[in-house]
Amino acid sequence: MFRRLLSIILGIGAAGAPEPPAGLVARVSALASGQLLLNGQQVDLQALDTALADLKAKHGTVWYYREYPEHEPPPQATEAIGLVVKHQLPIRISTKADFSDVVSTNGNSKPREP
Repeated sequence: MFRRLLSIILGIGAAGAPEPPAGLVARVSALASGQLLLNGQQVDLQALDTALADLKAKHGTVWYYREYPEHEPPPQATEAIGLVVKHQLPIRISTKADFSDVVSTNGNSKPREP
């Protein structure tokens, strides 16, 4: 339900949309512990905010993964999504920690196209 609602609000992952170049993607992982990762490296909210502002200037995209999405998100995960919204960045939700899939607007997961 969370993914479906988020997809409606943010216009996530239009099917068939081309993937941006690798340097224009921020891979944000929100772990159940509350830890946030940006491209595999631990990051705090202030550093994430700065990185997303830079990404916005480059017309980049956020790929987002949240560990255990069936549970309530830790506050850091909610704040991370708030930063994506603040910077009005496109976002694609993944159900896999390696970002190998994408959740479509109908809430179904499918393999990410290369």
